[in-house]
Amino acid sequence: KDEDRRQNQEFTRRVDEMVQELKRLIRERANDYTHQMDEGKERERRMVGDMEALEAENKEIVRALKDEHGEEEALCREISALQVKQREVREGANQMSGTVARLEMEIARKQKAADEKKRVLEAQAAKNRPELDFFEKKMGLAIVAGESKDSLTFVFTLISLSEPLRPFSITVDLSQSDYRVIACKPEIKDVESHVEWLNMSRDIFGFIKRIRKEFVDMYFESA
Repeated sequence: KDEDRRQNQEFTRRVDEMVQELKRLIRERANDYTHQMDEGKERERRMVGDMEALEAENKEIVRALKDEHGEEEALCREISALQVKQREVREGANQMSGTVARLEMEIARKQKAADEKKRVLEAQAAKNRPELDFFEKKMGLAIVAGESKDSLTFVFTLISLSEPLRPFSITVDLSQSDYRVIACKPEIKDVESHVEWLNMSRDIFGFIKRIRKEFVDMYFESA
């Protein structure tokens, strides 16, 4: 019972860590969004100031050139140059507004994906709890954190008849949408076919069953 309780607590702790990591990512993305919005507002404020300065300069030039009779051509050139600058500033402001809008959409999309992944993980944890208990108690399965932050190692025992505690393990990378095997001890031939099946089915417990069967077959073939 103590071992079962410890394993249950370990699994709950890992699920909590994954949820906390998702919350941290959401907070980071929210902070990035706030920072980017503040930068966008500051740039827009500077652009408005530049436009006002240009307009004031334009007025000063017009007044000075009007005071100087016979310099109409110079006046036209200066005004044209200022108008070009004003158009460039306006175009820059419009482009910045479009960039801010795209960033808002991207942040919203990523936050929605993070929320959906969290929901799926919570639902899957609740759904698979009985099956996980069976694997841990009857089939000697332990799930531990891998060497990298975004990986899990599935350790199987109760396979070898002479050495029931002998570990057979496989480590899976969870950092991308598609799973990837980092290590497998002992090595399973054509393990990639099982990974392809996992990525298509998204059935992690089906994958665990397939891998354990491979380890069992390998053990009895070598016995």
